Amino acid sequence: MKSRLIAALIFFVVPCLSYLNADVYRWADEQGNMIYGNSPPSNARNVKLMFKEKDSASAPAAGAAAQEEEQRSAEAIIQELEEEKAREEEARKEAESIKRNAPPGRDELIAREKVKLEKKIAELEAQPLDYFGSQNNKRVRIGYYQYRLDTLRSNPDEYFANPEPFEGNVKTPEKKQ
Repeated sequence: MKSRLIAALIFFVVPCLSYLNADVYRWADEQGNMIYGNSPPSNARNVKLMFKEKDSASAPAAGAAAQEEEQRSAEAIIQELEEEKAREEEARKEAESIKRNAPPGRDELIAREKVKLEKKIAELEAQPLDYFGSQNNKRVRIGYYQYRLDTLRSNPDEYFANPEPFEGNVKTPEKKQ
């Protein structure tokens, strides 16, 4: 849809530009947006001359050769814009790939761990009393995960620095290295 809009704009704008007899430049601003105008600012990046000013005295009358030249020029611009769009799309995909493959940030780790602990607490609360053997065992087990969740919320650094494996009512022995 965008390429059709760009093509339509070019086909309508290109013939009008020949009557204006002005240089048309394309450049990128600080945010990377492409801007068109007749004189780029001094701090512009990627300045490119899109249309060169023509001398009206030496310009041929609006004949078939001039129209054919404008048509070729418009097609070249469309091709260039499509190539630029493809490059931008490729760069966007590469950036997304890098972002996906990057290690999770601290906030993301905290959020994942919080969801995991909340899910475990909900699972334990849904279990029947027979699963635990006694009400006290159920409270101890749920209380442990609630304690870990509270630690995660209050001091995430301590939570991740001191992992505490827990199975049943007895802490599992730490693995010796």
